[in-house]
Amino acid sequence: MKTPTEFVKEWMKTVCSNDVNAIISQYKEDAVLLGTLDKKVRKGLDKIKEYFDFFVQLKPCGKITEIIEKDYGHIAVINGTYDFDLVEDDKQILAPARFTFVLERVGITWKIQSHHSSKQP
Repeated sequence: MKTPTEFVKEWMKTVCSNDVNAIISQYKEDAVLLGTLDKKVRKGLDKIKEYFDFFVQLKPCGKITEIIEKDYGHIAVINGTYDFDLVEDDKQILAPARFTFVLERVGITWKIQSHHSSKQP
């Protein structure tokens, strides 16, 4: 089984694929997302999919710059920072952000229960 940190790194690779269905498959059915470029709190896969349908249009790919893991057995909390490269108006921009993932162990894998991401101030 992947560690929580390995799972989050894999999540980033999946985001870089720009495959919305692959991205949302990593979230629990009743997960909550506060997206990096979103004003809404989104609950459930349908709402989370709406966000990623928008987000992948910016061709996001990023790298994790700092990560701190707290593993409590069936729950893990991962905090850190990442830098997203995005394409807006045919220009590549850098969007540094900070994140918190709350992961829940489901069988032999992790699923995202809550994900908060916000641009760095």
